[in-house]
Amino acid sequence: MSNHKPTVEQRITRLEDIESITRLKAEYARKLDNHFDGDGLASLFVEDGIWTIKGVGGEAKGRDGIKHHCCNLRQSISWAQHNILSAIVDVSADGYRANASFYLLCLLTMKASPNSPKEEAVVLSGKYSDKFIKIDGKWLIEEVSGVIEQSAPWTQGWVASQLVKESW
Repeated sequence: MSNHKPTVEQRITRLEDIESITRLKAEYARKLDNHFDGDGLASLFVEDGIWTIKGVGGEAKGRDGIKHHCCNLRQSISWAQHNILSAIVDVSADGYRANASFYLLCLLTMKASPNSPKEEAVVLSGKYSDKFIKIDGKWLIEEVSGVIEQSAPWTQGWVASQLVKESW
């Protein structure tokens, strides 16, 4: 066990990294809320990034897959507000990798469809457990791993309309 105490500069760099990652996750939310901006969202990931949302959401791999998945989401969701909260960010000792967890509270407007002839307000909540990497001084997302724990029509709420969870 080392008694090495980080320098003030190292501590400031660590705080800046935590803030950069928190801001990156906020940008992620804004890209989703900007009518599922596939190009913008994909640009936040490494080239072979992974985006997995269990419960409801789906999976995409690589920037092209992420762009395509956003396009699919845009077909069924007309409006979204992703509120990402309670960030806990752990930066590796070398300062080039990080793991972070977040809570999600999301409000959506689902478009009318053959199964649902009117638009529907939906509320969902879940958790993220993400991986980040710093490349050339810039933080990027390596992997988004989310679990939607509740999803329900706004009018019914999550008690009356329980989410049937997939096994994970």
